[in-house]
Amino acid sequence: MRKLFTTRRRIAIAGATTVLALAGGGAAFAYFTSTGSGTGTATVGTATDFTVTQASASGTIFPGAGSTVILYTVTNAGTGNQEYTAASVALPTSGLDAVSGGVDIPGCLASWFSPVITTDPGLNTDIAPGASVTVTVTVTMPDLNTDQTACAGHTPDVTLTLGGV
Repeated sequence: MRKLFTTRRRIAIAGATTVLALAGGGAAFAYFTSTGSGTGTATVGTATDFTVTQASASGTIFPGAGSTVILYTVTNAGTGNQEYTAASVALPTSGLDAVSGGVDIPGCLASWFSPVITTDPGLNTDIAPGASVTVTVTVTMPDLNTDQTACAGHTPDVTLTLGGV
């Protein structure tokens, strides 16, 4: 049987293997270090006013009796979640008089009415885009021992205002 490798051949193969290993190993460890950074921008949306509409009203007010319950639909008209942190209700006035349809009701004082927000599920709550909540307002007319006939038969305006949008 012949020897597959001679001593010379073994030395040559071992040497070639060592050179290849060192050359390959050297390539694996040769690199540069560097740093870098870049700046991009993020787009932040803006708040959009809520749409507030009267959905319904029921009940009749008399001095010292009865109440009108008004349901307002508050809709997020924006493209992102929004919330309001304050809500108030009042009768708009012309001087001291209440108004109906934006027109003065002579002698019918706005201060004779007591509007109160009785339910507000949207206050400090995220409202999704296009979603709505219903705010309930109750309006009474306390008996002030004064002639309030100037208000009889009228429908005074009641405004719901949202803040902190």
